[in-house]
Amino acid sequence: MAVTSKRRDRQVVRILGILGTLLDGGQPSIHQLASRFSTRRETIYRDIRALEDAGYPVTGDDLGRLSHPRLLPEARRHAPHVRLTDPEIASLLWASKQAKAGSPFGEALASATAKLCAMPTGVQDGLTAGIEAVVEDAGWGAKDYGPHKDTILRLIDAIMRQRRCALHYQSPNSLAGKSYEYEPYRLLTVSGGLYCLGKVPPYENITTLAVDRIAAIQILGSEFTVDPGFDVARYRQEAFGVVWEKPKNVTVRFSADQAPYVRERQWHPTQRIRELPDGRLELTFRAGGTFEISRWVMGWGDAAEVIRPARLRVRVAQILKAAVQVYGP
Repeated sequence: MAVTSKRRDRQVVRILGILGTLLDGGQPSIHQLASRFSTRRETIYRDIRALEDAGYPVTGDDLGRLSHPRLLPEARRHAPHVRLTDPEIASLLWASKQAKAGSPFGEALASATAKLCAMPTGVQDGLTAGIEAVVEDAGWGAKDYGPHKDTILRLIDAIMRQRRCALHYQSPNSLAGKSYEYEPYRLLTVSGGLYCLGKVPPYENITTLAVDRIAAIQILGSEFTVDPGFDVARYRQEAFGVVWEKPKNVTVRFSADQAPYVRERQWHPTQRIRELPDGRLELTFRAGGTFEISRWVMGWGDAAEVIRPARLRVRVAQILKAAVQVYGP
């Protein structure tokens, strides 16, 4: 029942979103709508039929193409009133408070928050307004994405329209940087950082770029087709962070005093926990990204020990040995 309700809610949001776009005079293609709502074109066609059943006359574009739907002019005079509920407003306020200080849309977010605070009219007015006053974010180490707002907007535009980009990328280990064409697939946030997944033609592997290191970007006229083998859900499942390497089974043993802190969080979607008789526990997951896994393990100090794979265990030991040399006798 809960799954059916969520599916219905998503459908309502899609239909209202499509209707709002058409009422504003927009003429998006079926493909663009499918990309916007992360669904199939067949689903969008069903949503449009639902709009027609509700009395909104949908027709094709000036060339008669139904793949570019639009509303007849008389339909635009009957826009429905959509109202957020108090819990929905409260959830948006909560989400806005979790936004990091370096958000590229900080000013717009502050303006939207002020409007949200003025919207509640129900019995939960106090709770809704109170979230703004009592919730704070104390996260540190966030990057400032304010200067990169235009880059982010261009990437979003290129992803939605599947347009190839020409960009200049400034990596930390290259003073001159590199210029090349790029096919952006998806934006991904990891540990407060914003990254773009895509491909650098003609290479087949997924290339991950840090958005703040894109020094210049231009959207080109040439279109590209997303590799049908690309699956962002699989990416999130198999990577431990940003780096997407061949996944491997990783087991880390934690001391008894740190076991409660390990047990109370999800560190990876594939994780399994095995309790040991002496109070220690072993966390096992399947993921790639040796550098990121090593850094996470070392963050636990002497409370964590890599059990497998052997190559990761050796790598962590090498780093710790080098660290001893840094600190000296």
